[in-house]
Amino acid sequence: MELRHLRYFEAVARHSHVTRAAAELHIAQPALSKQISQLERELGITLFDRVGRSLRLTEAGEALLPYARAILAQVEEARAAMAERIGLKAGRVTIGAPPTVGAHLLPPLLTIFHQRYPGITLRLHEAGIQSLLDLLEAGITDLAVVALPVTDEQLTVTPLLNEPLVLIVSTTHPLARRSEVMMTELRHERWILSPSSYELREATLKACREAGFTPQTVLEGGETETLVRFVAAGLGVSLVPALAVAGCTDVVRLTVSDQHLTRSLGLVWRSDRTASPAARALREFLVNEVRQRPIETFIRP
Repeated sequence: MELRHLRYFEAVARHSHVTRAAAELHIAQPALSKQISQLERELGITLFDRVGRSLRLTEAGEALLPYARAILAQVEEARAAMAERIGLKAGRVTIGAPPTVGAHLLPPLLTIFHQRYPGITLRLHEAGIQSLLDLLEAGITDLAVVALPVTDEQLTVTPLLNEPLVLIVSTTHPLARRSEVMMTELRHERWILSPSSYELREATLKACREAGFTPQTVLEGGETETLVRFVAAGLGVSLVPALAVAGCTDVVRLTVSDQHLTRSLGLVWRSDRTASPAARALREFLVNEVRQRPIETFIRP
């Protein structure tokens, strides 16, 4: 039994006439009669009795009609739901991001997106880069903002922005009166480092190596927001993305003048899976919005 058989059967039952049903369905009368006969043969039962020039449902036909109408109604509901999503009047999209991105980059952007597409439900997963890639692999998130580079060939990668890495110190630190510093001046500082799985840790160690020293580590581990709190308490200094301290008054951020330290952020998604209209709309929106705005929009002190 195919969907067209049910559609033809319902039309003939409603009109009680093959000719009128054929006109509504825009098919030839003989073709419609043949389809009804095929349905009866498949079911092994007669659905219509002929009464003069009209057709009348048999008892079996009357039993089938509510099922046919229920199925056709569900099909129309499904089509309407898909049409709404194509028109972005409904849908759901899940995005993953590191905590600093989730806290400082996404809020104003997702607010604008919601105003533009109020029918789309947004979900956010905050995690480290590897966890975000795992969520993409598992299909739990549709797209993610991650630090570049990523080497997974199954991912489509679109660069978003480059943000500076800045040195942060407590407001009582001797360097707090300055606006910039050289890495070579930081040999004797106590350092607070990210966990070993974070790309920020390797960026810090590399910057220290290029300055000719190994950092004296006083604390390691914790999310970037936690590191900022320890720096604010005066435990040590740390190198963090500028986004992490946007609007923060508990620490002082300094530009590193003798090295070009940045973090590249990109939007990634699985290239081997079909994205929903909502997911496509969000990724196009984010790329366009971020590229049109200067980096200072997001990292303003």
